Amino acid sequence: MTNNPGDPKAAYNCAVDMLSRQDRSEKDLYERLLKKGFEEPAAAEALKKLRDKHYIDDVRMAEHFISAHLSEQSLAQLKFKLMHKGIAADDIAAAIGRISDEAVDDSESLRNRQAVAVFEILKKKKYAGKDQAGEKILASLSRKGFSYDIIREGISLYEEESDKEGSDRE
Repeated sequence: MTNNPGDPKAAYNCAVDMLSRQDRSEKDLYERLLKKGFEEPAAAEALKKLRDKHYIDDVRMAEHFISAHLSEQSLAQLKFKLMHKGIAADDIAAAIGRISDEAVDDSESLRNRQAVAVFEILKKKKYAGKDQAGEKILASLSRKGFSYDIIREGISLYEEESDKEGSDRE
């Protein structure tokens, strides 16, 4: 509980302190200020000041989150997690658009990065083809939100790697 729940400056300082530890969405920050005992007008004014100074930006936060986790999770999983954090669907789409625009070549495209993520999962789980265990791995990837096309690309990368390793042994 705060000493002065109506003070926007105190709410601002508290919000800056929270942001110094972890990037947060605007909604999350607002809810945390209310939980700490700040009144709605004070919390709203603090957030406005943070937005004006570009300390909070939901699109930027979503972009960083996606970039950091794209190599291990599907885009569908990441979208769900961001929506759970309070990021608007429009802001998530804008972040994905920025990441797609930043891809310098095809090897950095979202699609390729997702295929590489599937490849890494297949490698980690020692995928051995479409036997019963392999089918379970593929079903797991599908449940995690990877599309069939992305899974096929990941399998192709995995098979190329396996063929390459096999020819290196000979």
